[in-house]
Amino acid sequence: MLFDSHTHCNFQGFGADRDAVLARAREARMLVMNIGAAFDSSELAVRLAEQYDFCYATVGLHPIHVYDEEFDSVRYQALIDRSVKVRGIGECGIDYYHIKRKDLSMDEIREKQRVVFEQHIDLALKNDLALMIHGRNGVEHPTAIKDIYEIVDTKNVSRATIHCFGGDLDEAKLFVAKGLFIGITGIVTFDKTGRLQEIVKEIPLEHLLVETDAPYLTPEPYRGQRNEPPYVIEVAKKIAEIKNIAVEEVIEMTGENAKKLFKIK
Repeated sequence: MLFDSHTHCNFQGFGADRDAVLARAREARMLVMNIGAAFDSSELAVRLAEQYDFCYATVGLHPIHVYDEEFDSVRYQALIDRSVKVRGIGECGIDYYHIKRKDLSMDEIREKQRVVFEQHIDLALKNDLALMIHGRNGVEHPTAIKDIYEIVDTKNVSRATIHCFGGDLDEAKLFVAKGLFIGITGIVTFDKTGRLQEIVKEIPLEHLLVETDAPYLTPEPYRGQRNEPPYVIEVAKKIAEIKNIAVEEVIEMTGENAKKLFKIK
């Protein structure tokens, strides 16, 4: 079954026509994982999971928001306790690309994100939930993926996906060796560097997930439009092309991978 393992129908970009977007997802006979990025968007992700039988949710605080909102594990625990359809923690992680706080040193920024990321990991381990990890290297500080690996290795994380993977092939192999998943977005359909396509080619299908990150990262042939869950089929088609296998095989395996990660029967 087609499974968009990372989308944001809970974001403002869908505020005007959210029900219509989700109706199209239902028509596509797919599953949808709406991802929280702050408390409010996490709460809405849970509400959508309660409202739509094909939707699930993760709850968490995106690393670019850790300076604006404290990660209150008690409040997030309440969301977890509220619904069995909360199947993951995040998106959480490390981001050195979007640095909003110019008044903080890089050491202070790195430490703040590390502490909050570890709090998410602790919450996931406590509740036996998957981690939805965000990692983005900065131009001047290209070490976010490396730092994430060191943290998950130290904390013995065994259930996670690195969403919208932005590292190189060697880094991808390190995460896969720990049994983690690599999230592939629409970038693979228009990547000029070839780096993501190399990762898709070399990493076994058993360790890949497909995702939209909607409303962002719209794949070809829909570039220039708002992204939405059914467009994840284009990611599956590109993976099939790169691996020279049937798209049905990609849909089936990536769907099973997501169900395994999030413990969905």
